[in-house]
Amino acid sequence: MNSYSTSFTNSRPFACYDADQLAEIRSRFYKQSELLHEYERQLLLSNTFAHEELSLPMQQRGAFRTDPFVFQTPENAGYMKFAVHIQGKGEAWIKQLQLTHSERGIPVPLINGSFEDELHGWSVTAQSSSSSFRLEPSELPRLGQRMYVKNLSADDEVLLSYNHSIPVRAQQCYSLQTILRMDDPLSDGVYVKVCFLDMEGRPIEVEYTSPSFNRRTPTLWASLLETAGADANVYMVTEDLEYADRAKRKLLYMLPDMCQGMDIFKATGWHIDDNYGAVHIGRGIAVLSVIYDQIADSGVILPEEDKVIKSLFRYIAGMMMDTAYYRYDLEQFPDEKGGKRSNWNADRATGIGIYALVFPEEELAETYLEHACSVVDWQLEHVVDQDGAWPENIRYHGAVLHRYFLFFALLQRLRGIDYFSRDKVKRMYRFLIGTVTPKDLVQGGVGSSPTLLSPAVGDSTVHDQWFRLFSYAAPFYAETDPQLSREMMWAWKHGGGVLRDTGAHPCALLALLYPQSELPQEAPALTSVHYPGIGYVIFRQHFGQWGRENYSIFETSPLTYHAHHDEGHFSIWANGTPLTLDPGTGGYYNGDRHWYVNGHAHNVVQFLDETGHIQNGPLKSMCEEIYFSDPLDYVRSFIPDVHTEVYRRHFAYVKAGADVYVVWDHIRSQNCSVWNLHTMSSSSEIERNRVTARCLNEMNLEVTFLQPDRFSVTRDYGAVSGDYPLAVQEHLQISGDSGSGYLTLLYPKTNNSSGIIAHRLPIDPELTEGLQMYKVLREEQILFYLLVNGTDQSYTFSFQANAALWNPLSKASHPPDHSGQCHAQVDGGRLAILMEAVFRFAKPSDSEK
Repeated sequence: MNSYSTSFTNSRPFACYDADQLAEIRSRFYKQSELLHEYERQLLLSNTFAHEELSLPMQQRGAFRTDPFVFQTPENAGYMKFAVHIQGKGEAWIKQLQLTHSERGIPVPLINGSFEDELHGWSVTAQSSSSSFRLEPSELPRLGQRMYVKNLSADDEVLLSYNHSIPVRAQQCYSLQTILRMDDPLSDGVYVKVCFLDMEGRPIEVEYTSPSFNRRTPTLWASLLETAGADANVYMVTEDLEYADRAKRKLLYMLPDMCQGMDIFKATGWHIDDNYGAVHIGRGIAVLSVIYDQIADSGVILPEEDKVIKSLFRYIAGMMMDTAYYRYDLEQFPDEKGGKRSNWNADRATGIGIYALVFPEEELAETYLEHACSVVDWQLEHVVDQDGAWPENIRYHGAVLHRYFLFFALLQRLRGIDYFSRDKVKRMYRFLIGTVTPKDLVQGGVGSSPTLLSPAVGDSTVHDQWFRLFSYAAPFYAETDPQLSREMMWAWKHGGGVLRDTGAHPCALLALLYPQSELPQEAPALTSVHYPGIGYVIFRQHFGQWGRENYSIFETSPLTYHAHHDEGHFSIWANGTPLTLDPGTGGYYNGDRHWYVNGHAHNVVQFLDETGHIQNGPLKSMCEEIYFSDPLDYVRSFIPDVHTEVYRRHFAYVKAGADVYVVWDHIRSQNCSVWNLHTMSSSSEIERNRVTARCLNEMNLEVTFLQPDRFSVTRDYGAVSGDYPLAVQEHLQISGDSGSGYLTLLYPKTNNSSGIIAHRLPIDPELTEGLQMYKVLREEQILFYLLVNGTDQSYTFSFQANAALWNPLSKASHPPDHSGQCHAQVDGGRLAILMEAVFRFAKPSDSEK
């Protein structure tokens, strides 16, 4: 363990910068336009908040909460109706009602759901004369109107009824969200009742009642964090005491709010939301410690206020070390919200570590700092894998690296301890670089620039904007690892050049203090890659050729974090355009999560149980084989679904002038199944065994079903995260016979290019069960031969060919015999993709296995 020496002087600021550095910090804004733009944004944020605070007090600014009620409609439901009940003595404000088709993640529009058209479509009734209600304008015009209800007795009740019948689908999940405010609890609470009608409009004898919402809804501390940081940063630049005072007043509000919420969290294990859990409080105490350091010597904090602030910090830090609040002592924990391995623990530990560095005069500072370093050391050794991946998903990889960064920066500055040079830390940054998508040509809609993205897998989304971390960290590697620094700058600049610390619990100072946009950049050499620890397989072609890049990511993960039923899912970009995507994730507490974790939201096979209901698949799978080369990339995954005897998904990308994906689901099961595919398309055409999805950017995804022989196709829609021109993907669901597998060709193409044709070649009639052989052509040119052996025994396929063929997977050559016949042996449970032997000499990639 390192020996720490206290470097504290009585002069602040000292944590991230000191007074001697202020002139240089201020001058940088006029040398780097990106910094000036970000500073001007923060200045506007601070001033706008201050102006609006004249009308809307801080305590009420973020005082509305979203209370979701998730339910499943009955089997014969055609419509639903609902009413909000405000019951018991007290006051409540209702701002809006929202409805989501949770089964699909799609909002259901409600007419006048936020009272913009007075009470049109609503009925309000009071059960007694001592109740009152009215629509009243918000303090800020942009916030619209809300319904105010006041009950004078415990027996009072007001009903807010929605008059329209809302079409719904039977036996599907919906979420009704009430956005409301309570300054104090009612004697009873607020709840909703939902009733149903059949398709003919007749009432159904089923009624659901939500749990009662009945708690105070003060402004959440987290909603003030970025503005408080902006206040402190403007003070840093201007030395205007008004901005320091603004930051102080927010500190005096946020710290008590954090304490009272932590008390409730500890006492009840409250998981209605995580704002008072160790993960968010860890982020908060880190940022607030820095803000305090920025303004502490400004003179705006009175001595008594300073005592209160330090006492609150002390209380929060002590609670973060209490295992009754968070079980950081356990190596194993039932979910991702506890234990030593969790991102919660990373944020908790770095938070108290930063607190200890900013307040070294505190009695327990060295104890806290030693603990924080021991947690990070343990996680780098036991949690971060050999490829540098944090084993949840890219969102939490970025979240942990984000909080590590500030802790490492302060450790290096204040204690001379260098975590940045550690191999695992470097690998964490390289993992973010190694997973980048092509420059997406359609993200952001019309007028947006092509931008690198991080792929959405699990709880990640494509617009998490983790590349901002590169702008913060690249200067730390400019001399010690210039290659990594240059690659970071390349990813940041081509990933949108975002400086602002976005997302949950931002530290606004990072964007102004650390980036050096003038640092050189260099493109990394990215090829197809397998990250076995986290379970991502990435196929690449034409990397760096903007507008021509092809990319796919396949999920075969040994991990179960965040419970997405997505094993075997794939996402595809072609010519820089997304064609089929993982939906990513929605909100954690607004009721739409049902869609995003479900199997039918992903490109996977789902099986029906004995009652005929579609079931979700397993949460993890096993990667059995990987192969990368110039002509072909391939992965085989074993998916242990309980409804199968055996299930393996083979996913291959035939590059070599073909640009065709082969998906073979080798299944043995007595249960029927469905094959899901989502396409980023505005329309699709179904003809025989082919679907052509009309995608964005004048691209098509042509889908050819070779197996099963008989199937049906249904078409629906489902939500997709990301700022795309389409808010939903088309959802194609192919139903197959019991026990049958699926063999599918996916061909990305432009609108005007020719499609592919798959000719089935004859096999000995007595040996056809489980054996398939195809010749795949485009414009009469043979692209490749596809041989599939679904039996347990090796089989030699024979077919007519005009040239010698090469099997990249087995590395075998198959010249035609004297009669022009090629003979290729394929082991049981395997496929072979044969192409002309010219590709035999194509150079395998470095990661070929």
